Amino acid sequence: MSSPKKTMQAIQNVLEPYIRPRDEVAHIRRILALHLDSCVNDGSTTGPLALVESSSTKPSSVARGLQREYLEALNANIKARNEHKACLKNSSRLEREVSTSGEPQSNRLEEHLAIVSLQKKQERLQAVEKHLDSLKQKPAASPDFLDPGEIFRNSKPLPDVPGELVSALALDKTASSNHLKDLIDQLEKHVLRTKLLLKREEQLLEQVRSRSSARPGSISPSAKLEALNTTRAELINWIETELGKASDDHAGNDGEEGGHGQGSAETTRIDEQLVAIKEKYTRYLGARKGLFHLVSQQPRPVIEPQTEDRTPRTIIPTSAPVSSTHLLSPYLENLLSIAHEQKGLIMQKSHLNVVIAKQVKDNCQALDRLAEESQLIPSHPVPGGAPRHKQTFGHAVSSSASELSASSSSRVKPWVFAAESAKILTFEAVAEKIEEGQIALESSMRTIGEIEQLFGRRGPVKQSREEEEDAIIDDIWMQESGNLSSRGTKHATKRKTDKRRLSGDVWDMVDGNLGLLRSEGDPP
Repeated sequence: MSSPKKTMQAIQNVLEPYIRPRDEVAHIRRILALHLDSCVNDGSTTGPLALVESSSTKPSSVARGLQREYLEALNANIKARNEHKACLKNSSRLEREVSTSGEPQSNRLEEHLAIVSLQKKQERLQAVEKHLDSLKQKPAASPDFLDPGEIFRNSKPLPDVPGELVSALALDKTASSNHLKDLIDQLEKHVLRTKLLLKREEQLLEQVRSRSSARPGSISPSAKLEALNTTRAELINWIETELGKASDDHAGNDGEEGGHGQGSAETTRIDEQLVAIKEKYTRYLGARKGLFHLVSQQPRPVIEPQTEDRTPRTIIPTSAPVSSTHLLSPYLENLLSIAHEQKGLIMQKSHLNVVIAKQVKDNCQALDRLAEESQLIPSHPVPGGAPRHKQTFGHAVSSSASELSASSSSRVKPWVFAAESAKILTFEAVAEKIEEGQIALESSMRTIGEIEQLFGRRGPVKQSREEEEDAIIDDIWMQESGNLSSRGTKHATKRKTDKRRLSGDVWDMVDGNLGLLRSEGDPP
């Protein structure tokens, strides 16, 4: 890189043609001033030529050369400046007009948008109000629309459970959850078959009604009684068959569950209940037969002995025996209604048992799944707990409420025991940690006390309980003997001296005998 001197020299050589001394510059300025004075009209200048006004637009006829060119250029400059000012004025005026005309247009646009939004909101509100009015006019808006009594007032009672469906459900109790679709298909088939049978029966009933010439008012009470007896017998036979099927199903379920490990006590109990039911039913059949026998008997006239009567005999027409069927008809109707109620109660009870069993099954499955996934129960098992057998759906349906509650409680007991065990272990661990902390705190306090004692920052230490007891015992012996032995005196004196040394600071170890120290060479 070149030095600064060489750089300055190069700059001076470049600027040397344009640099003049002061005298020469003053001379050049005077020559230029004289030249300009000669170019002016009157030979004198009152001000610089650059500060001219816009009024002097015409050049003089006397001007020649550079002055004339300058004046023409000045006129052109003045003209251009005037045009520029005119353009600026026009542009500012247009901007003001646009600003003044744009404000009302923007206001009108905003007002139009607000009006459109309000119209849309009004249309929505009107549509909502219209639909609400239409809903209020419908019957669903009345408070009695969802009343169960009003809903089921004219409805028919539930149809009887067909035997085929009951047998199909009994056979499918042990099926796995993978056959649910097959069960649903079978159920739909049964429902369709039942509907077809119902339609066929209704058609047959209509045909029989159209063919029969009898009217309800013309039927005799005896015919009504026979019809009621037949209906009652059919109903009783149906109930007997259903109870027999249910008992057979229970017996089959008990046999299967016995194979899974149930005891013989439950089977014995069920057999006893079945025997009791059979005895009651046998007594009921005997009473029913006796009642029918009494009803079927007709009253016979009692033959009185002939007595001699001189009065002329008058033949009295014997009336036909009065039948007592009309007397028993209201009782039979009551029995039929009671049988219908019992049938409904049995169906409702079975439905409730199925629902409860299903809910208990779901709860048991959830508890089993949580027990398998839990880490608390394996770490705290129940002592002497027997392994549980998984129950099937049939067993859950056939089991009683006490058995269901017992199975649920048996699944909950391990959780309770594990929680209690974990709580006790946690308390023990916390107590151990607290005890360790107390021991560490005592040791640290003891260490701090020793350090303070070494540095002499603590006052005289109190006597411990053992030292106080030793002092009390010594006082007692002094009172009894009056005079301690020399060994005991030396021991007590040494112990007191040690206490005094421990109770003081570091300088107390000298024990005030600093001046009595003697060298080994000194005579005693």
